[in-house]
Parts: sequence; structure tokens; C-alpha cells
Amino acid sequence: MTASAISLDAWIAFAELAGPVLLVMLIIGLAAGVLQTATQVREASIPFVLKLTGMALLTGAAGPLMIGGVEHFTTRLLLAIPGLLHG
Repeated sequence: MTASAISLDAWIAFAELAGPVLLVMLIIGLAAGVLQTATQVREASIPFVLKLTGMALLTGAAGPLMIGGVEHFTTRLLLAIPGLLHG
């Protein structure tokens, strides 16, 4: 395994971990913004509570799957260290 392959795997693991979180936060933030604009309610706690709830639900439902990608990357990285050190 080369250093560039490890770098690519790191980016993939990052995308698997951060992608679902960013997507959920984007959707909730957009929906809350549209709702606040339509109702003319300017309360900052509404999107915060919605995002906190969405994050809790996402972590509960997909947390093990998201951590699985990081676990796979870590295992491959640790197994590749001897080959990287000895050329």
C-alpha cells in the first residue's frame, strides 16, 4: 500500500463519517429556514433544536455504520505501517 493510497482511503473514510452528518444538517437547516421565512418567526433556538434532534437520530440510527468506515481505514492503516517503513 502506498502513501497516496492511504491518503485516498483517509479522504474516503472522512467522507463516510462527515457526509451523512453534513447532508442531514443541510436539509434540516434549509427546511427550518424556509419555515421561519414563511411564518416570519425569527427565533434562533428553533433550527438549533431541530439540528440537535436530527443529529441524535442520525447518530442512533447510522452511527455504527459510519464508524465502520473509520474502523476499516484504521485497520488497513495499521496493517500497512510495516510496508511503509521498509519501503
